[in-house]
Amino acid sequence: MSEVKVSIVIVNYNVKDLILTCIRSLYQFCDSTGDLEIIVIDNQSIDGSCQAIRTEFPDVILMENSENEGFPKANNQGFSIAKGDYIFMLNPDTEFQENSIEKLRQFLEDNKSVGIVAPGLLNTDGSHQSSVWRYPSLFSIFCEFHYLTSLLKRKNYLDKDFTKQFEAESFSGAAIFFRKSVLDKIGNLDETMFWIEDVEFCYRAVQNGIKCVYFPETKIIHHIGQSAKKNYTISISNQVFNKIKFFNKHHSNFLAKLVILLSFLHVVQKSIVFGILSPFNVVYKRKASAYRYTIFKVFNPPKGIA
Repeated sequence: MSEVKVSIVIVNYNVKDLILTCIRSLYQFCDSTGDLEIIVIDNQSIDGSCQAIRTEFPDVILMENSENEGFPKANNQGFSIAKGDYIFMLNPDTEFQENSIEKLRQFLEDNKSVGIVAPGLLNTDGSHQSSVWRYPSLFSIFCEFHYLTSLLKRKNYLDKDFTKQFEAESFSGAAIFFRKSVLDKIGNLDETMFWIEDVEFCYRAVQNGIKCVYFPETKIIHHIGQSAKKNYTISISNQVFNKIKFFNKHHSNFLAKLVILLSFLHVVQKSIVFGILSPFNVVYKRKASAYRYTIFKVFNPPKGIA
């Protein structure tokens, strides 16, 4: 058996069809899987995912959690047993079109100064997917809360040419390829974060002198947003909490308090608006409930999944 060079870590939660498609495409486009290992961490799926993986892919290393440990912790479980010199943190709702793993590995082999690289991501219809961002700022948080995303071209790197490589601050955790030695220098994903663990991981890397590069010479399809689809309590609350937790950890107390204040005003406003609209649409009713839930936790966000 050849030595493992790349460890692919996939966290699964009730997306059986998607993860099977992901692994099938990986086997289809990799010239040889002898120097790869696929590690799947399952967060207590009840859709038959584990049995399906064991049956179709007996070589996959499968770890079954007895409860939903959350995305960061489950990834860290995979990192801890990974044998490769490189780790590919990969979402189960991704799909390969070519041997992206070899291209990413070769890029890091040829560029010793780079520690983290991310491929281009495509939507299901083949269009470009936003997957690279600058770090959150007070301005970006204000704009996101008030639907002024058109003012965030720089934050979303829309000032860059996405057909060319460029050094970036952070990437989507759907597909991040990095040297295993990065973990020795900065540690694992922060398990108290949720939906911002990828940005926070890259932030610590850059702060420690590790270069991160966007690499569009290979692209992967990302069927985005399947696991938390329509769960407004999770999606709305964590979109608020993750910014607060990021500023609490990496910025001054003054800036962190400003973010909390912005977040509180935003949540109160939205709970009122959707509360008024709730009799007219069940979606508005669910959103109103999610914002009310969030109000009472803004000043002390929960660790991990809300």
